[in-house]
Amino acid sequence: MAVSEVSQSIEKPNPIRETIIYLLMIMVAITTVGPFLIMLSVSFTENIRFVTFPIKLIPEPFTLENFQTLFSKTDALRWLFNSVYVALISTLGGVITSTMAGYAFARGNFWGKNVIFTLFLGILMMPDTALIVPQFVVLSRLGLVNTYTALIGPWFASIFGTFLMRQAFLSIPRDYDDAATIDGANLWQIWWIVLMPQVKPAMATLAVLRFMGNWNSFFYPMIVTSKSDMRTLTVGLGTVARAGGDAGLDMAGAVLGFLPTLLIFLLMQRYIIRGISLTGVKG
Repeated sequence: MAVSEVSQSIEKPNPIRETIIYLLMIMVAITTVGPFLIMLSVSFTENIRFVTFPIKLIPEPFTLENFQTLFSKTDALRWLFNSVYVALISTLGGVITSTMAGYAFARGNFWGKNVIFTLFLGILMMPDTALIVPQFVVLSRLGLVNTYTALIGPWFASIFGTFLMRQAFLSIPRDYDDAATIDGANLWQIWWIVLMPQVKPAMATLAVLRFMGNWNSFFYPMIVTSKSDMRTLTVGLGTVARAGGDAGLDMAGAVLGFLPTLLIFLLMQRYIIRGISLTGVKG
């Protein structure tokens, strides 16, 4: 086929269609980013001025009063510490246990492996709210309400994380295991030295998802904590918002809770995309 015929067979770009697509993308970007920009603007605006319409994206005058009030009149610093501590420990524990369990389900050969894994997936289908009451009853009888153990313990293992890491290990050919076995490596050495470096994208994906899930969790920490000094940031800010009357203060709290997850997601997004594509998790 001649070069001219090949070039003619290639569909020429349609300027109208491309313009419509770009306009739709811009509209979606505005509706997605717009509320966060308004939230950020209101947090640096005097409370009485934010009601003016249209809302100015650049505050006039610019003030830090809302953040000063948040830190001076509430336990925001304590809530922030609690959220960071709970999210980090829960994420670390969840990643470790999920990696070990995923390796066992992917490479292990024990009785009832498929049955147990199917039961795990069945539990995954249950909504978290259905487990709140039995979890609270157990924690209450053990005297663990208003403790870090109650906030961290139930999230120290993850069924979804186990599934994610199992998929990651299954994507690695068993030839690596056989070669390591021939060289004299045992199961622990194969897991740690041979396979773990290859599932780092999946681990990063799980870590980010676990951290963001624990950081944004509201209902569970609200149930298991009643003291102000044990509340996480989301629960503490919820009590401030219920008082009402100060949108600037509410938005300052929202910014404080939103920025850490945004920064982590921006820093780790390439690992999330790569990890999901390698493990075959969709939706």
